[in-house]
Amino acid sequence: MPDFFLTSIMKLYFISICTFLTILANSQSDDLTTKMGLGRKIQALHIKKFNWIINQQLDSLQNLFHDELHYIHSNGWKESKAEIFEDMASGKLRYDDIIVHSSDIRLIDSTAVVTGKGTFCVQMAGKPLEFKLYYTEVYVITNQGIKLISRHACKDSGL
Repeated sequence: MPDFFLTSIMKLYFISICTFLTILANSQSDDLTTKMGLGRKIQALHIKKFNWIINQQLDSLQNLFHDELHYIHSNGWKESKAEIFEDMASGKLRYDDIIVHSSDIRLIDSTAVVTGKGTFCVQMAGKPLEFKLYYTEVYVITNQGIKLISRHACKDSGL
């Protein structure tokens, strides 16, 4: 009888451990699936943003840009959200084309960091320019949705 009792307890213990590990694995899988879905959403938004900039879709950009946005160009020129819209409206800076060569997304809590390389074809005061850049964009996930809060670029001589 004691062997039967001990065997029953061990079986129950084994079944409990297996059930716990299954639940844990499923919850981690759900977290990973959610994270992957969010990563794909931010990747798509990151590319759409470039199209909105080229086509000057200010309403879409208005919704995406955080009110505290810092937009730093490769020459160190720092613009706020309001300044970006002023420059787009005045024609001071116009993006003709943006070609993304590569990008990578890292998700950390409620923040997404996008790093990428691209070619940016712009007009500055009517003068056409082309820049090969590395860039980093930081998106925060807020109650109002995904917002771009920071962007920084530097020249890439190796592209």
